[in-house]
Amino acid sequence: MWRFVVGISVSGICLLYCIAGVVTPPYVALDTISNHENEVIRTKGLVTDLHILSGGGMLLTVMDNGTELPVYLSLSPGSGGCDLKLRYGDEIELVGRVERYRGSYELVASGEGVKIEHSDPDAGTDAVYFVTQVARYPDTYKGRRIRVVGYTCEVYRRIFYLCSDHGEGEGPGHRYRMKVRVEDEGRERGALPEVEEGERIIADGVLVYNHENMQYELNLISLSLAAL
Repeated sequence: MWRFVVGISVSGICLLYCIAGVVTPPYVALDTISNHENEVIRTKGLVTDLHILSGGGMLLTVMDNGTELPVYLSLSPGSGGCDLKLRYGDEIELVGRVERYRGSYELVASGEGVKIEHSDPDAGTDAVYFVTQVARYPDTYKGRRIRVVGYTCEVYRRIFYLCSDHGEGEGPGHRYRMKVRVEDEGRERGALPEVEEGERIIADGVLVYNHENMQYELNLISLSLAAL
């Protein structure tokens, strides 16, 4: 579910978190969100998807006990750079208002309302980032070995593209994508690990800048299916 215009004012967001700062909102499990429409609640879940919008907001998907919930976050200078800090699999707590959008429930929140409950600070190369983050801030990851989660949207003999979404339905249609190249000289020439278009995978590799085509690319080391 994708939202590009959110009908909520900046003053409304500020009021929401002023109230939350005085009164702790009740905790609501994701699977009972539908019982709390238009209420300010507190919930938690694992981050399974992340998209940074051109208008400065961010779309998250959080999951708990098999239930997923889309979350729209309005970001401000006080958000603490959570568009860079959040990683795949992080456990977070959120405070926001339950609303309906196109017949489904979502949480409308602010970056200030996000608290990371669990994220391994020593994850190193085991940390998993989103295609959107790498595409928006490539210099942050240049030259580093990183793991990136996304959908395979184009597959060729020696390269494939990792996209931020599956590009179906009403989504933004591959809003961000990155080229992944097989550079292992030990492989048979032209060989590519088994990967099918549309699969959600985690690609492990080194992000480099290709001066010939003026693009950032991930030199693949290994890949695996996304578990969440």
